[in-house]
Amino acid sequence: MPIESEASDLHALDIRRTVTGLSLAAVILLALWLRGLPLLILILLACAWGLWEFYSLFWGPRGRISSRICAIALGWGMLCLSWMHRPQDALVCLGAGFVLAAMSFLFRWDVIEEDSAFSASGIYMAGLAYIPLLLLPTTYLSSVKLIFIIAAVAISDSAAYFVGSRFGHHKLWPRVSPKKSSEGAVGSLVACVVFCALYGAALGKASWFAFALLGVAINAFAQVGDLFESALKRSVNVKDSGHLLPGHGGLLDRADSLLFALPMVAVVDQWFCFF
Repeated sequence: MPIESEASDLHALDIRRTVTGLSLAAVILLALWLRGLPLLILILLACAWGLWEFYSLFWGPRGRISSRICAIALGWGMLCLSWMHRPQDALVCLGAGFVLAAMSFLFRWDVIEEDSAFSASGIYMAGLAYIPLLLLPTTYLSSVKLIFIIAAVAISDSAAYFVGSRFGHHKLWPRVSPKKSSEGAVGSLVACVVFCALYGAALGKASWFAFALLGVAINAFAQVGDLFESALKRSVNVKDSGHLLPGHGGLLDRADSLLFALPMVAVVDQWFCFF
């Protein structure tokens, strides 16, 4: 392919990514500003779509529809109960999901799918743990905290993409993600730490240095989340988890880093006063 054509394709991809990112940011900010039902609806939609994409990776676009619907119902139950300040009941929904998965394995064993019965049950539970469980902090963290986390992760992802695409020469982990570079990972870390430090100096209750350390942690979890989703896709030989977001792929392709960063910050927030 000619160099001019490659540059044109890269420029077009950058435009699609930017437009999609800005549109998605506008929707999220509006929901966070309105709070209440609009935010809950957005969280539930993200949960349902994320679960559908996750299960599609392993079961195909139309495989095991009843299992997907059941998982979405349980995921919604977890999120709604947490939204109603009943986290203990939200975990009961996760336990109910395990019981259903165990029953599915039990009745399939030695009947119709002996070799894959437990694998299917494990995938079912993995979806519940990966999407709705990691999304729980969105139901109780304040808008300020959520905007901070989303901004830190978005800056990390954007810096990794732009630095890696222009200056990346050394592969970070080729077996897991052939396109990610060490230069992109370093750029992602630096951008996240600088953003968090500046936020801490201007608006934080803790020192800028404490926020810089928080930025290191956020970036580390975000990059692990990104690599985890890349490994999932590599394991089933697909490029993107879906096609919902032009220039980004599926919802999981965009939210993979955020899903890992959210619970980490939620735990830290219980012990330290950053905001």
